[in-house]
Amino acid sequence: MSAEVALVYRVLPDSVEVDVEKLKSDVINKLSPKYKVDRVEVEEIGFGIKALRFYIRMPESDEYSSDEVEELLRSVNGVGNYELEYFSRLSF
Repeated sequence: MSAEVALVYRVLPDSVEVDVEKLKSDVINKLSPKYKVDRVEVEEIGFGIKALRFYIRMPESDEYSSDEVEELLRSVNGVGNYELEYFSRLSF
């Protein structure tokens, strides 16, 4: 049986001026191909601020980690803050 880990991160841009579509694309490009982004949702917070919610899947293995995902998120220009909202093991 193979197992995977599901992660959901909420990412906030570092300013209102950040283009969230470009930020979404930049994050997906940074995570790929190692990590699989299944879905991205845009959440309206208010006052022009939007958050992005990334649904990420990765194999359960020593080669993959949420720490590495967070390092990759920090390295994307325009990411202000992020929060791990959900973490679960999936087995099939």
